[in-house]
Amino acid sequence: MAGSPWTCAQCGAVNDGAAGRCGTCANLAPGRARKRALWVLLTLMLVAAVAVTGVVLFAGGPKSPPAASGPFPQYTTPALPTTKTVVTTAEAVTPPAAPSTSTASSAPSSTPAEKPCPGDAARYLPGGAGTALLVGETAKSVVTVCKTPDGRIFYDGQARGQGASDATHIMLPAQPEGDGFVAVNGAYSYKVGGGRLVVSDGSQVLSDDELTTTG
Repeated sequence: MAGSPWTCAQCGAVNDGAAGRCGTCANLAPGRARKRALWVLLTLMLVAAVAVTGVVLFAGGPKSPPAASGPFPQYTTPALPTTKTVVTTAEAVTPPAAPSTSTASSAPSSTPAEKPCPGDAARYLPGGAGTALLVGETAKSVVTVCKTPDGRIFYDGQARGQGASDATHIMLPAQPEGDGFVAVNGAYSYKVGGGRLVVSDGSQVLSDDELTTTG
């Protein structure tokens, strides 16, 4: 059956429609080519539909658990590391030997307790406090010798029977001398010891009074 001339899509040659094929490249005529292509497309669609249906059926079916090839492994909780307590012990130290009875008997049995400096004298000390080394009285005066925490010694003399004030007392640095203490104020010196209070002006003794200790 005759047909209109057609152009080969592959080689571009113009062919007689009745020939059905391209004389140059043996390609099909356009009508037949379309039919052939349609059959190929339908075949591919059918194959794809079958494949999709198989995948859906396979995925939706129940899955059986895989057969165990052997006994299940046994899992055990790993043991936590224990805390080690390191105990260090000091080397034994041998205590010093106790002094012999003869040596101990020669030492003083006890140290007398320190007494605070009386308030009337302590308030004039540097720092306002100290330890009383001597507290005594004469017929006219109250005498106090105190030591501050930093080791300094002070002599305090007050008029007896009067309140302590700048006009009724004197405080001077002192130092140990003999069996007592001595304080110096210019040419004057105040010596306390042996139960006496001696006030001198240079080599001249101004007073020598009996001192009665009260603390």
